[in-house]
This record gives sequence, C-alpha cells and structure tokens, in this order.
Amino acid sequence: MSGTTREGRSCAMKRIVVGTDGSAGATDALRWAAQLALRHGAEVVVMTGFEPTDSELPPRRVEVLRAEQEAKLKVWSEPAHLGDVTVRTVVERGDPRPGILAVAERENADLVVVGRVGTSAGPGLLRIGSMAEWLAHHVDLPLAVVDGEGNLTTPTVLVGVDGSEGSRAAVHWVLAMRGDADVRVVAASVDVPVAERTPSGGPGGWHEGLERRIRDDYAAELLDAGVDVRALALSNPDVAGALVQGAEDEHADLVVVGTRGLGGFTGLRVGGVALKTLHRADRSVVLVPPT
Repeated sequence: MSGTTREGRSCAMKRIVVGTDGSAGATDALRWAAQLALRHGAEVVVMTGFEPTDSELPPRRVEVLRAEQEAKLKVWSEPAHLGDVTVRTVVERGDPRPGILAVAERENADLVVVGRVGTSAGPGLLRIGSMAEWLAHHVDLPLAVVDGEGNLTTPTVLVGVDGSEGSRAAVHWVLAMRGDADVRVVAASVDVPVAERTPSGGPGGWHEGLERRIRDDYAAELLDAGVDVRALALSNPDVAGALVQGAEDEHADLVVVGTRGLGGFTGLRVGGVALKTLHRADRSVVLVPPT
C-alpha cells in the first residue's frame, strides 16, 4: 500500500524479513509473508542462523559449513517464491535471535516474520521454540508470529484498540497491510464497566459508549480509509483472554495488538497483554511497537 496516515506517515510496506529453519512452521511463515509481499510488491528476505558447534574452526571449514547452510536455505525458501515476489536469502553466522534483528536492521525491514512452531534439531538452524518470545521482548519493529498459512486474500483482522500510542500503531499497521485488498476489520476494545446499566434517559449501556469511542476515535483512521470495520466492545478483566475469545468468535485470521497501551494494555513484558495474547492465540498474531 502507498499512502499516508492522518499524521502524514508513510504506510508503504517494502521489505519483509522471514526467519526459517526448514520446519513446517517456518514454511507456513514463508507462505504467509509471500502472500503479503505479493499484495504490496514487497521483497522477501529469507534468513537462517549459522552457528558452528566447534568454537575453533579453520576458515576453509567455516566456508564449507556456510555453503552447506546456503544450499539448505535455497531449498527452504522455495515457498516464498510466489507470483512476482522478489526473494533473497541471507545466512547469518551466530545466534539466530540477534541475527534476525541484525538482518532486519541492515535491510531496513518493515516486518519480521517467524513461525509459531519450529525445530531445535541440529546445529546452525533457526531454533524458533523460544524465538518468537525472545523477539517479542527485543524487536523494535512489527513482528508477525504465524500459525498456519492463514488467509491474506480476504482476511478478517481483529485489532486491539484503546486509544493509546501502541493501539494507534496497530491501527496504522492494519492500514499498511490492507493495501488494495478487501479486509474486514474487527476493532476490539476491552473495558470493565462499573455498572452494566445506565440511568433512565442516559446514553445507553456501557457497550454503546465504548463502541462509539471505537468508531469516533480508536478506529477512526480505518473508517476514514473506507475499511469495513466492526466495533466490538468487550467486558472482561482478562484483557488478553477477551481479545483471544473475540478473535475466535469473529473467525479472525489475524490478531494485531500494540505492544504498549492504556489500562489493560500494559506493555510488552511477561504478564503483559501483548505477550499473553501471543501465548494464548491459536492463530497468527502481529505485535506492533509504538513508532
């Protein structure tokens, strides 16, 4: 997508970095990223970690091991070759967790993508068992943790909104990923109302007021852009649980949350809503840090 937000920031998505270890989960992540790249004319950079088990190796042996890993990566990256998508491969020596961040920074990436489930078999592979959570704590750009290939053709996206900086960043990301495709958005906000009913003659129930805030403020940019938006007011002290349940009820293909928010959205850390949502969701999740 090309265009700008209300604040004039660019909404272009030009480069996506995907981590792979050859596992089924990583393959799903590659296919998901390729769908998104095809929509935007973006480039996909596929990387894997290269970490020899021996601390001291002669240079020639290191190059042999690198060449072997590069050959594997070319095979692993095949699912990313979709339509006219441009695909490049990168083998990064060292711990793959900071490695993928180094590649993303070098490539000026707009998004980092990993699979929810990977493999820990063998040296030099991208071990994604703890990769997603580690990245969630360290990445400073949007992170997609993919669960299955998903539907990015005409997807339903649930975005958590609360008016905070992180929430608005999540809304901006949804605008960017939408491109020119048909996307149904469920803008969900979670509140714990003091009372379910208002006095006679009052402005309706708490949920009407929250839905109005969603439409008039929290998700206004989406509506201004002509996006099909459903305002969803939820009541639950367990904010992450409410978002996950809302995604299930709405048959969402993707959940998008900001990594810092107000009230229930208490920031990306152990115990925070974003991390709890990532742990509990049974579908793909995108975590978006404030810009």
